[in-house]
Amino acid sequence: MRIYGKSDTGVRRPVNQDRFLIREFGDDLALCAVFDGMGGANGGEEASSAAMQAFDNCITGGLLEAMQSTKKITKNDAEKLLFRAAQTANAEIFKRSEDPSLEGMGTTVIAAIILNDGVIALNVGDSRLYETGRGELHQISKDNSYVQYLIDIGRITKEEAATHPQRNMITKCLGTEDRVEPDIYRLDEIPERLLFCSDGLTNALDESFIYETVTDETVSGDKKVRRLIDAANKAGGPDNITVILAEND
Repeated sequence: MRIYGKSDTGVRRPVNQDRFLIREFGDDLALCAVFDGMGGANGGEEASSAAMQAFDNCITGGLLEAMQSTKKITKNDAEKLLFRAAQTANAEIFKRSEDPSLEGMGTTVIAAIILNDGVIALNVGDSRLYETGRGELHQISKDNSYVQYLIDIGRITKEEAATHPQRNMITKCLGTEDRVEPDIYRLDEIPERLLFCSDGLTNALDESFIYETVTDETVSGDKKVRRLIDAANKAGGPDNITVILAEND
């Protein structure tokens, strides 16, 4: 597995409130995560940074401990580590938001532990995880958002959601409540590619362009990531843009 990541402020935002995390533990074990912070001038940065640190500490510590004891890391182990990291991050952000200057801050998270026999992913918010395979880009995670709710009840289509005036309204994030219930996804195989991204990418580019870019065999994974971010900026760059691409050797 080869993993590439990059984050960009975008064209219109003064600061980058996105964060991303890549940790590789040999050839068949890795952690990837993207965080999209929100909440005022300082709150978004603080929330996403705190969440990134919590995920790094909880999951990296747990994986290294298991590796040192030569214990096989199972999908159940991975799910427990991701869940623990989400709860730890949520509690830390919620506590920090008692500061009036940080009130209401929060962050999305899309994270996954990639094992040698599958992938365990966790989602809170509207950052996304995709896979490529069977000739298409397939969204693994489901957005915790108002427009996704409208899609689910048949009020609007996915195409209409892309331009809906409330498309940035999320229904769940880390840090705004004392507990959080993340969504968990399991893949029993390693896809050809995994793409993690904040909504700064998906709100700017359509999925067909994203698919064509990440499956272009003529360029490296690093160039694919940079090409996606450059294209999002050329499309207006209205938000911070973060991309992680994991390619299965």
